[in-house]
Amino acid sequence: MKKFRTSVSVVIMILAAIVGFFAGSALDNGFGGAILLSMIAGFACVVYTSDNTNK
Repeated sequence: MKKFRTSVSVVIMILAAIVGFFAGSALDNGFGGAILLSMIAGFACVVYTSDNTNK
């Protein structure tokens, strides 16, 4: 189950980076948008995983 959470977290961060790239490209900063959204998704995944460790 722990490997599943890790792989889902990585997939979520990759999808957020892709969305951030396209959203940032509309504002002329694609790479910055990709980094921003992937970091936000990464922090959210860490908080979620640390909050639900006993399940």
